[in-house]
Amino acid sequence: MKKILITGCCGFVGSELVKRLINKYKIYGIDDLSVGKKIIKHKNFKFIKGSCEQKHPYKKIKEKIDYIYHLAGQSSGEKSFHNPEDDLIRNLLTTVNLLDFAIKQKSKRFIFASSMSVYGDSNLKKVSEFHEPNPKSFYGLSKLTSENYIKKYKKKGIKFTILRLFNIYGENQKLNNYKQGMLRIYLSQIINQGKLIIKGNKERFRDFIHIKTVLDYFEEIPENSKTINQVINIGSGQKIFVKEIVQILKNNINKKFKVKYEGSTPLDQKGIYSNNKKAKKIFQSYINYNSKKKIIEMIRGMKIS
Repeated sequence: MKKILITGCCGFVGSELVKRLINKYKIYGIDDLSVGKKIIKHKNFKFIKGSCEQKHPYKKIKEKIDYIYHLAGQSSGEKSFHNPEDDLIRNLLTTVNLLDFAIKQKSKRFIFASSMSVYGDSNLKKVSEFHEPNPKSFYGLSKLTSENYIKKYKKKGIKFTILRLFNIYGENQKLNNYKQGMLRIYLSQIINQGKLIIKGNKERFRDFIHIKTVLDYFEEIPENSKTINQVINIGSGQKIFVKEIVQILKNNINKKFKVKYEGSTPLDQKGIYSNNKKAKKIFQSYINYNSKKKIIEMIRGMKIS
């Protein structure tokens, strides 16, 4: 059985990825539990508590790691504005340490969860991987710099796949984070506070992609040679405005709540959405679906009242 390492294994995407791959690989997971708290118990899973910017967690891995999924890091643009040093350490330093670990392990692939934040804002209808990145936030800058380090490590023998993830959402996302993920923030406010305070104007927009689709791509990468040394957008390719999200929430939540637009998030993107031509060519698991319908299905399934 092949061995993989998943960093950030207790976060939303990481924990769902562990569950998806647990019967296929022996999995080592590293997480500092600063955000995620869920530790999966399974004969094929070994959990290591630790911070990826430090060296000692990797010393606990005594077997050869075939594939590394690097999902750990600080993921809030707003937090990065207030504490850029923490963002630098938790995003860039962790990546460099993991790259060195991958070299020593002679791992077959380094799979990196990057972000649409590397693009900043764009006047293009849809942004492709060929569009020159211009991040607005420190978070986007640290992700882009991590990408550049990964590409330079190709000269040291690293084979990589970089996924620029757009706005991921899903049923098992914990609703207690008010700094990251638009849908998560909005649902958290409505459920926990009975109101919705939106930072920024209603004309901003996002590209929302369901967690299941993201996991399909993650699972396919080790067996798909077309993904080697590629940077790939992972989005729905559909633009949804903030005002449309608010209306969807009002129409599909059986609970009255007030909506207030107030201030703005520092260095927030107005919006971009993904050109998916490359993903469509590369991934066998590529599917096209209506994002609004998918979001409505999820919200109705939550039965919020």
